[in-house]
Amino acid sequence: MRQAGAIPSQIIEQFLAGGSIRAMDPVPAENIQPASLDLRLGRRGWRVQAAFLPLRDEPIQRALERYGVEEVDLAFPQVLGLDQTYVIEVAEELNLPPGVHAYTNNKSSTGRMNVWARTLVDGLPRFDKIPAGYRGRAYVMVTPRSWPLRVRSGNTLNQARFLRGENRLADLELEMAHQQMKLVCDSEGRPDEPVLDSGLLLTVDLRGDLVGFEAIPCEDPVDLTCSTPQDGSRYFREVRARDGEVLLRKNGFYILCTREFLRVPPLFAVEMVAYDIHSGEYRSHYAGFFDPGFGYGREGEVMGTPAVLELDTHEDVVFRHGQPICKMVFEHLIKTPERVYGVDLGSHYQHQRGPQLGRHFTLPG
Repeated sequence: MRQAGAIPSQIIEQFLAGGSIRAMDPVPAENIQPASLDLRLGRRGWRVQAAFLPLRDEPIQRALERYGVEEVDLAFPQVLGLDQTYVIEVAEELNLPPGVHAYTNNKSSTGRMNVWARTLVDGLPRFDKIPAGYRGRAYVMVTPRSWPLRVRSGNTLNQARFLRGENRLADLELEMAHQQMKLVCDSEGRPDEPVLDSGLLLTVDLRGDLVGFEAIPCEDPVDLTCSTPQDGSRYFREVRARDGEVLLRKNGFYILCTREFLRVPPLFAVEMVAYDIHSGEYRSHYAGFFDPGFGYGREGEVMGTPAVLELDTHEDVVFRHGQPICKMVFEHLIKTPERVYGVDLGSHYQHQRGPQLGRHFTLPG
């Protein structure tokens, strides 16, 4: 077992059993992912004036006294308004061991709804970071960016990854790992040549006719309290390329995918870097975490899966087939997880090919 790295599913289960992560209601087994834990919305929420960070050593509750507008009871379904910001208690309370810290990310399905979900903890003026040994409640700041959102307690919008020490692979380690395990392949399953730049660069796929989807205005809330997928044609239109190029408009929200097929062996996890100023003025994801086994399976039986991107464009931009669009940072795990993405869990995106909407939508058309 490595001394530093991301913590796998079986140790997260130990955290739950031993009280390092506590909750009044038992955590559903399906919320424990290979190297992360889906965080549930609790009952108490607040609509706030605007996004904020706590001051150092300031409790979130004190900041809410200053910026809260109204309290929201998520024991019943509630509609979160478009471009309104809410702070909601997380159902799980943390009592992390010394030396164990955490990061949080949107879940893939949350990112594909264009919802900002950012974690806050007491006394730390940073989003999505939970310091080592933290004891207390966590909160998620939620802002629907394309449509209203109907939620209730128990819904999951983001996930926490627990880590011990530094765990990222340097480019030399990435190159060696690719030689052994083929971290990227082409659409035919043949090993691709990796492009390394403080991480693994991936490029956009604009080869076909239908290359992505664009969010369109809709007043109907995306309903997370209902298990039936919603009509995707009400929320998205198709994006089609011409001669391997596509124009994306400023302040749009788009779903595209990578040309390369990514493979994440079980001893690794991957995070997509949200911003890379060397690629352009856009954000390339809202989720960006890929569990051990994504595009790989347990023994390498899967020959890669394209990464789907959620793009928030800050200027009009032309994308051309094969240009760099995102950067992947690989992380060590301290131990191989007992649960592997696409093998031990229901995995909605393991076999995606081309751009794909989140599980809450049917495809347009």
